Amino acid sequence: MDHGPRSGETGETNVRSDRPYKIGGLLIPLFDYNRTDGLGFGLGIEIYDRKRELDFGYRNRITAWTFWTTSGNYSSNYVQYERRGSGSMFVARVAYRVWKDMQYVGAGGDDVLVRNLPEREGGNTVYGPSLLTTALVPMKGTPLYVWAQGYARYTLSEARPGGILEERQPYGLGEAFYFDVSAGVAVQEVDRWPLPNKGVRAEASVRGGGSVSNGQAFEPLVGVNAEVIGWWPLVGDRLVIGARAVVDKTWGKRPFWEQEWLGGQLRDENAYEQMVTGYNRSRSRGDGLVANLVELRGRIGRTRHPFWDLEFYVSAFAESAFLFDEGELEAHLPSVGFGPELLWQGVVQLRPF
Repeated sequence: MDHGPRSGETGETNVRSDRPYKIGGLLIPLFDYNRTDGLGFGLGIEIYDRKRELDFGYRNRITAWTFWTTSGNYSSNYVQYERRGSGSMFVARVAYRVWKDMQYVGAGGDDVLVRNLPEREGGNTVYGPSLLTTALVPMKGTPLYVWAQGYARYTLSEARPGGILEERQPYGLGEAFYFDVSAGVAVQEVDRWPLPNKGVRAEASVRGGGSVSNGQAFEPLVGVNAEVIGWWPLVGDRLVIGARAVVDKTWGKRPFWEQEWLGGQLRDENAYEQMVTGYNRSRSRGDGLVANLVELRGRIGRTRHPFWDLEFYVSAFAESAFLFDEGELEAHLPSVGFGPELLWQGVVQLRPF
């Protein structure tokens, strides 16, 4: 069973022919563009070992990733170690992010209407390290697996004078520390990952933790998360329809910079895909959300070059989400979109939304 994106390879180095495992590596150039942060470039490096007779998967993998925008306003960096056994998995990640032009517009609803006032939204600074560890074990005799996760984040933030963030003074502005621990159960039966053509993935989890902001009293927090995604081929792998439903809810104070995330096993790996598609990291999710999405994905073709092995897709989606704000299901965030998707080496998914 595959529990997340796998890495492709551009070449391997054999250490000794009599050993059951071989060492390989991958160098991934990174690039991205959005209207908030502009153009960015980076580099990802992976080193792994796998059984000599296999050309996919791995036993141990170390990943180092750095990404910077040309404006210098945003940077994301991490080092991650993964260990996989017969269905089990352990992941540890240390990350450091800097955002010098953080856009703050509150928790959806009416606040979204001020999107065209960059002098009031932008110019805020948020930076600091985070730590994530996840352990996963299959349940014998079933397609289910259980997982546990620990997460911690320390952040310093500064509001732009005269901006919305300074005006509203949300919890967590200044110096703050947040942590939580989660436990959940999940099932994943798909034909491949990422971009499955058929199958289902579902999970449910609970989490508890808390935070301290500017030396004030500890604020406890509890939360729940549930997600189900299905894919169905309409014309083989040429045309696939997907549907997703997500529910995420927290009780207790949460720093404003942590509200960009939802819970779940893969929150630090593909958390933005669990959220409202089409809304970037400047869109606070408040106390959680209820969201439903339908996506139609068409496959155009594949190059099958030894290195530039690219699959080309087009995707159209529609999503409707309602945000929890102070315990009430209020703010509505509808989203529709259309755009290209690329799958490089069968493992690296690239898309503009």
